[in-house]
Amino acid sequence: MLIYCDFEPEGLYDGLHELIRTAYPGAEIRREGPCAESEMTIRIKLLQNGKKISLYGEVSSGMGKMSDEKEFGLAGDVAEEHNEARKLARVFTYGLLSKQLGRDISSYGILTGVRPVKLVHRFLDRGYDTGAVLQILQKEYLLEESKARLLLEVALNDRPYLLNKDEAEKLISVYIGIPYCPSRCYYCSFPGAVLKDYESEIAPLMKAMAKEINAMGEYIKENGISVQSIYIGGGTPTVLSEADLTRLFSLLYDKYVSEATAEITVEAGRPDTLSLSKLRTLKMLGVDRVCINPQTMNDSTLKLIGRNHDEKGVVQSVEWARQAGIKKINMDLIVGLPGEDIQENTYTAKKILKLKADNLTVHTLALKRGSLMAELEGKSRIEERLREVQKGVELFSNLFREQGYIPYYMYRQKYMKANMENIAFAMQGSFCLYNIQMIEERQTIIGMGGGAASKFVQTGDWSLSSVHNPKNPKTYCESVEKLIKRKFDKLQALN
Repeated sequence: MLIYCDFEPEGLYDGLHELIRTAYPGAEIRREGPCAESEMTIRIKLLQNGKKISLYGEVSSGMGKMSDEKEFGLAGDVAEEHNEARKLARVFTYGLLSKQLGRDISSYGILTGVRPVKLVHRFLDRGYDTGAVLQILQKEYLLEESKARLLLEVALNDRPYLLNKDEAEKLISVYIGIPYCPSRCYYCSFPGAVLKDYESEIAPLMKAMAKEINAMGEYIKENGISVQSIYIGGGTPTVLSEADLTRLFSLLYDKYVSEATAEITVEAGRPDTLSLSKLRTLKMLGVDRVCINPQTMNDSTLKLIGRNHDEKGVVQSVEWARQAGIKKINMDLIVGLPGEDIQENTYTAKKILKLKADNLTVHTLALKRGSLMAELEGKSRIEERLREVQKGVELFSNLFREQGYIPYYMYRQKYMKANMENIAFAMQGSFCLYNIQMIEERQTIIGMGGGAASKFVQTGDWSLSSVHNPKNPKTYCESVEKLIKRKFDKLQALN
């Protein structure tokens, strides 16, 4: 479906187009026009007169035209009025689209961002009690009660791990990106390249990372900054040889690891990159948490999505990690994989629970541009089998909770099937610190390596700015000097 949008003022587009995408998943949304080929036109107009705003909305299609208009009062100062007007425009548009479709368009109401739990923390910071937070989420942001309660539960579980402002000024986390995988997964759109020639591809990457790690490490050491957690992700970091992993860790220990470092995690996501020897090397290097990510325990699906391992390989990798003495094991699963329904989800859940991992993250498949799946299947299939996906997420949640796992961090993505969420469950005391700090954005995180993102947090108001390293390994290697300078500038601005 092609949808033409006409917004006045034009700035409304930034706040409203994701609501339209939620209501009409798979649609192409344009705002250049008028567009004669469009199957639907959506017009929203906002006028402000002093402390009042008027909103008019219209949806036109081959089925006819539907319109609505409302007037709202504003409270607060000028800056607050701007934010309130934007929120009211979202509430109005949500109601218009729901009326057009004859149903609520999302269990998350007008929330379309990646980190909805941050909103709960803002209310808790202001002293709101839990009852008031639930009421605001449902009445002002239009969340279903179950989702409002889920956001609050996650916030209360991870809140004790958030830093106060004094701590956040001197305690950061570090992310190292290894942008290579042994193969490309069918659904994947993340940064990463298939590793074809180890010597010619890894050597320049290691050289560039050494330059970046050393330079940033000197800065944080000189400025009395400590590192709370280190997360080595990708890609698949365990494509690196034991010798190169050892070289990488020698750099980290020289500049970053101290008594303040509470956690070192490595994404060992692909069982086909693991061995008992490599996991023993990681343990020797100080790694206390690894992520072994099967995505599913159904061999036929694993083959279909391009994973070069089977269920036995997953079980073997977990056994090796425990033999190596690694304390914590994270595992990722995906609901909505092609060909899977409640039967396959049940099989995966039962097999995973037998492995007794410390952290289980349930992802809802997001069909993103750049993945082979999106190219071959197109966005039009994204909302197929919605109820099956919802049932799958509920199944994992219920089974994991029954075994004592509790939700402690969550995030959402564009193009997620059934408009659900990605949510991590863990045993109490087994939460991944890096995951919490990365999602809640209360701590500066320095990202180094291919595709790594750095987030610089201003503790005064928890605002942040970002620097993104190039996803392409070659481009990253060529631009590492400029990246170092940009990060120096960002860190100096914080101090």
